[in-house]
Amino acid sequence: MTKNILSLFVIVFALSGCGIPLPLQKDLVVKDINAVRQFTTTNSVFNSYVAAFEQYGKVHTGDGRFSVGDIPINFGDTENENFQGVCFEYPDGTKEVIIRESWWNGASEEYRESLLFHELGHCRLDRDHIDDAVMTSSNRSYKISLMSSIIVGPGDYSQYKSEYLTELFSQNTDELLLSLGLAVSQ
Repeated sequence: MTKNILSLFVIVFALSGCGIPLPLQKDLVVKDINAVRQFTTTNSVFNSYVAAFEQYGKVHTGDGRFSVGDIPINFGDTENENFQGVCFEYPDGTKEVIIRESWWNGASEEYRESLLFHELGHCRLDRDHIDDAVMTSSNRSYKISLMSSIIVGPGDYSQYKSEYLTELFSQNTDELLLSLGLAVSQ
């Protein structure tokens, strides 16, 4: 019995040390057992963004009934000064998106949408962070996903919006890579 436990420990240690990832929790903030969702409805400031996200979701998923569902979006405390937005998940399974209002008020339209769609990527699409980037022949680096832990900037988002949205909903980077002039792996 002790030999089996020791063998299991060695296997787990070896796998984690070789770069083979062990299962990780989603990149959203899971609240403690006593926490309760703060909001039940979305602040009307976010209605047009929710409508756009739902429309893109319908197109990219082929599901005519795609919706954000019961995920309110509001201004509030993200509980980390480095987070401009966050997806909170509560013990009862409910979720909500909280956006730092001071950031929102100074952000461009493209930056706002990039952040909000990123947070809905966590809350609605159950997406994790993807911090991979690619380098173009002009030595310019681009994030390959809207789910990057550092939000895609307004210039790149505006220029490659269609490609980023395709990746967000399909997890396929081919369109973005082609638009950047990079080969797509087969």
